[in-house]
Formats: sequence, C-alpha cells, structure tokens
Amino acid sequence: MRVLLLYANPHQVLPVGPYGLEILRAAVAESGLPVEVFVCNPFLESLDHTGLLTEVLDRTRPDLVAMSIRNIDNAVVACDTAPGADGRWIDVVDYLAPIAELTRTLRAWDPGLPVVAGGAAFTSCPVEVMDRLGLDLGLAGPGEAAFTALLARVVADGGARGVRRVVAETLSTLPGGLVRTADGVLGPGPRPRPDVVSRPTTALPRIAPEYVLFAKARGIPTALRSHAGCPLRCSYCVDPLNVGKVDARPAHAVAAEAEHYVERYGLTHFHLAAPEVNLPYEGVLTEVCEALAGSRHGERISWHGYFNVRPFSERLMDALIRSRCVRPSFSVDAFDDRMLRGHRKNYRMSDVEDTFGLLLRRRPEWMDVQIGVLFGQPGETAETLENAIRHIRRLADRGVSVGYSCGLRVYPHTPLARTPLDPRHLYRAGGPLATTGADGPRTVPAADLLTPLVYCEPMPPRELAAYLSERLSDCPGVTFIDEGPVKEARQPDWLRPLNVATVHLANGRSGPAAEMLRLVLDSGDSRAAGMTRRLLQEAGARPPAPVGSEPLAPVAGESLVPVADESLVPVGSERPVPPGSEPSAPVGAEGLQTATA
Repeated sequence: MRVLLLYANPHQVLPVGPYGLEILRAAVAESGLPVEVFVCNPFLESLDHTGLLTEVLDRTRPDLVAMSIRNIDNAVVACDTAPGADGRWIDVVDYLAPIAELTRTLRAWDPGLPVVAGGAAFTSCPVEVMDRLGLDLGLAGPGEAAFTALLARVVADGGARGVRRVVAETLSTLPGGLVRTADGVLGPGPRPRPDVVSRPTTALPRIAPEYVLFAKARGIPTALRSHAGCPLRCSYCVDPLNVGKVDARPAHAVAAEAEHYVERYGLTHFHLAAPEVNLPYEGVLTEVCEALAGSRHGERISWHGYFNVRPFSERLMDALIRSRCVRPSFSVDAFDDRMLRGHRKNYRMSDVEDTFGLLLRRRPEWMDVQIGVLFGQPGETAETLENAIRHIRRLADRGVSVGYSCGLRVYPHTPLARTPLDPRHLYRAGGPLATTGADGPRTVPAADLLTPLVYCEPMPPRELAAYLSERLSDCPGVTFIDEGPVKEARQPDWLRPLNVATVHLANGRSGPAAEMLRLVLDSGDSRAAGMTRRLLQEAGARPPAPVGSEPLAPVAGESLVPVADESLVPVGSERPVPPGSEPSAPVGAEGLQTATA
C-alpha cells in the first residue's frame, strides 16, 4: 500500500516543517504495516504547487492521501501601521483558497482517490473545512492511533472491497472520524481520544534536509512535543478545540527525542510544542526540564516555550535555568482584571505581579523574558489602553521584551465566536461589517468565520496599531508584532523562489537552486541578498551526512521518502521563532493569538 502525506501549508515567511506528519509517519513505521509513506509540501518545493502535486501523484501512485491542514490563515491582523497598496483593513492571509487548489488537483487526478483531511486547523472546525474544500473524509484530533488503525484495516482487506469503501467504513468507527453520507450530511465518529502522546514509542520523527537548512539559515527552532491539549478556555483560542484534555508525554521520551535531533541533525535549539508548557501542573514541565538538563547533550540544548502566568514557582524557575530556557514567553494579553476575565484567563493582575517579580529577580543574563499583549478585545476603552501602556512601560524599563498585536481573529467555535459582537468593530479585508449599531450585537455563522474576520475595539486594527506605536515609540524592547522585515501579507516576489532554492540546495540539486537564486537576486532587494548570503553560508557549512545515511533524491518532490526503507530517510527541521543564540525574530513572531495550536 502507498500513502501520500500531503502537507498543505502555504505559509512562506517562516517555513515550518510537518512535525505532526512526521510523528504520524513514525507511528506507521513502528506498526510494522507493509506501507510506503511519502511526504510532500507542494507550496515549498515548487513555484507551481499544483503542477508539482500532479507530478508527485504520477510518480507515487498513492492508494490514499492524508492531507494535513495546519492553519487556515496566518493570524497576523495588521502587519504594518500603514495600509498597503491594496487598501486592506486587515492583513490576515487566507490559506484555504490555495489549499482548495490542491484538493481540486487531487480530484482531477483521480475522482475516486480517498483523501482524508486532518491537522490542527482542520480539527478546530472540521465540518466547515470539509464543506469549504469539498472533502468527504476527515480525521479530527490526534491521529497516531486512529490513522494506524485505518491503514491496518485497508491492508487487511487487501483491496477486495476497494480502498475508498474500507476507508469510509473504518473512519465512521474511529475516534474523530468524519464521513460524508449519501445525503451530504457529515457523520462524526466518537470523540477523539487525547491519550496518544503518552503512549510509549520507540520510533522518532524524522526531519527532511530542507528543514534542517531552514532552521540554520532562518533561525527556526526544532519542534519538540512535551504534551498535547490545554485545560484553559481562553475566549479567542482554538487549542481546547483540538485536544481539550491535557495528555503529558513522559519526560524521558522528550529528552530522547531532543538527543536524537542533536546527534542526527546537529540541531540544539528547541521549541516545546505545547499550548502552554506549564499547564495544567508545573511539575510535568519541571520533570521535562530536568530530563533535558540531564540528557547526553544537556549542556548544548536550549529551548523556548509559551507559558501561562500561573502556576510559576521558585522550583520551576530553578528548572528553567538548569535546562537553559532562553526565552520564556507569556501571553499576558491584558493588564486589567476585568479584561482578563473577558479573555477567560485563569489569572489576575496579582498573579502577573508575582510571576514577573520572581522572573526578574531570578533570571540569568542570557534569559530573555517576553510577554505578548492583545489589544482590541470587547470592552477595550481609552482607559484600558492607558492602563496597559503604563504597565508595558514599567515592564520594559525592567528589561522585559514586549510584543503587542491589535485585533482578535474570530475563529469558529471559540467562546469569542459564540459571543454576540458589535458589527461596527468586526472587520474583513474590505472594512467593517457595519457602520452603525442599528442591528445590535450579533454572532457570525461558523462557516462564515473561515474567511478572516477580526474584532477590534475601540478603533480599527491599523489605526489602533499606529496609535500605540506612537505612544510607545520611545520604549526600547517594545515592538508591534509585524512579522519582521518580510511579511506574509506583503510577500515579495523573491521569497518563494528563495524557499524553493533552499529545498533544492538541501537535497543536493545545485542547478535548479542556482536558477531560483537568480530570480531572487535579480530583485535587487537588500533583504533578498542578505537572506541568500546566509543561506549559502549555512548550506556550505552543513556537515556531510554520516556513512550509511540518506541518499538525496534526484527529481522534484525529493522530500518524498518511503518509510519502509530506513536508508532513504532525509534530514531537516521545524517551527518558527528562534531561541537563544539564533538570530532574533520579532517578539511574538509566531503570533500572540493561537491560530491552530
């Protein structure tokens, strides 16, 4: 049996590897099933994503495609205080439109090919995404156990009843499975089980060579999963929709994966991939810290993670220092108890004072303490803005790095989406939904929320960002979160060729890489020249692969790697915002508001 894992991620500014799909591939390999698994991200491997996908389909002839949808958009409400040439009111970049081009390509290649959608963004609103993309099959929630069980059923059938029929029948019985019935209604399977992270496993995720090169050339840390799920129910966040119950991974397994990345790929800087690393109990994170510090490469490892304001104790601070947490980031969001209640946070200002008092008293010189603030929630006023500015100034004066964003993306099924909202403060790219409040507050149907919609009060997002930028312009260490010098919403023409060139270079194809780099350098953009120089430095500095490691594929789609043959597995990395000694990204460059977990 042949399976294509399709990484449907159009994001270009910080190319993030398919960590979830690599975990899935490792689980399939561990199962021992006679399955060849291939991984492909058409948006990163070619300027023509649909053409590359067709080529990959022709070459691999998959029996089943599993499509991972990581994000439905980039969640950056305003990438600049000034509007662009297009006059858009918000800068959120919609990813479902280009993803739909992939689904149409799949149908055109073979209308009967079973395509199972999954991934973090899909799990937060599966029915709406399936309707938008015209898909019939889905798997919400953690997929390791369910997807392996699905493949086992198909393999056992041996093609007697047809792959698509077996897939549909099996999904209807699996946790998180969704199947569109003959009358068009989507029938969900049982609720997804969260207890797959803690299952013992000997298989470790692999990393494709391009993601190793992206990590080193762009300062992108490697994802390292410590747990899944979040017990909080913050008003704007989709994490609880993905996996509500927290399932912690054994600390020794986290450390073993980190050792694997250090020894096999030379990657030493990690992002603990969890919604809030110190929830629900800080003891779990303390154990992970101790395991990392005591690992074979503890002295080389550093990491970054997102924290909740509480719990946070002296004991946890000791563990962060021992394990070299170089950048603890806190989504404080607001500096007023009423506003924190509006966000449904589980802490108050007294907790903020206690936690940051401890952090600033104990932090080593190399630790960069960061906070993120979300402006524009319902109830934001001139008074709450002034209060927040005072707190931000005080924290910045004490050496805290502060990043702020203006406006909240309203995602389907979140508490914010279920709250009646004043349409005068709801914005699409073309402007507010209403100019008067005559109709009163209202909710927006979940399907309509797939198209970017932002709430921002008391003024439009860009106007609010400009106001705060002016008020905080004399504050070093305080930044408006704008994605840095290259922005997804105003993406320069040379960025995608640069990414494709990186894939070619990482896989040993100097000719195609040179062709792409000519397009990059012909732009005359100093940013392009600088990023190209760093890329070539890192590509030349990459150590040779160990004897017996993966050969490089000679044709397009080279990151396609059969699981069945260990000798064909490539090298790479994953995930944005650099920690520690890597080049710095803007504070909160991954986005203050979680888009998909």
